[in-house]
Amino acid sequence: MDKFVEQYQNNEIDKDQLIQELMTHYGSQVTRLAYSYVKDVQTAENIAQDVFIKCYKKMHHLKKGSAIKPWINSITINKCKDHFRSGWVKHLRLNVDFSKFIKSTAPSPETEMAKKDQHDELTKEVLSLPVKYREVIICYHFQELSINETSELLNVKVPTVSSRLRRARLMLKEKLEGDHK
Repeated sequence: MDKFVEQYQNNEIDKDQLIQELMTHYGSQVTRLAYSYVKDVQTAENIAQDVFIKCYKKMHHLKKGSAIKPWINSITINKCKDHFRSGWVKHLRLNVDFSKFIKSTAPSPETEMAKKDQHDELTKEVLSLPVKYREVIICYHFQELSINETSELLNVKVPTVSSRLRRARLMLKEKLEGDHK
C-alpha cells in the first residue's frame, strides 16, 4: 500500500487515485476501528468517511517513507474522540452484531457458530471496557500494532501502554471467567 503513497509523492498518480486505493484497502479496517470506539455502525461509517476526507485534504503532510496505516489509524482515533466531545452524544447502544465485519474461515457450521458465539462474547466484553483500556486492546490485538506503535498512536508513554494492556487483559479475564462460572 505504501507504494501508492510513493507514487503519489513522485507525481506518478494523482490525489484522487491515491485516496481511492486507500479507501479500497483500509475502508473496512477504519470502519471497524471507529465502531470499536462508538459502538454504532452508522456513526462508524460516517467517521470513516470523515477520515478519508481528512486524508484527502492532508495528504501533502504525509512525509516520504512514513507508513500510511498508523497515520490513518491516528486520524480515525482522533475523529472518534472528536465525536465523543461533540456534545450531542448522550448514550451508546450495543445492539449491532460486530461479528458480521469479520470473515470466518470455519470448516463446519458447528465450529463457525461456536467461534461466532465466542467472538461475540469477547467483542461485547472488549467494548464494555473503559476507553483507555479498550483502545490499547484494539490497537495491540486487533490492529496488530506493537506497544511502541500503540504508544505513539495514542500519545502516551510506553510503560503506560504496557500497564493498560496488562490491566485490560486482567479485566477481560475476570469478566470472561465470571460469565462461565
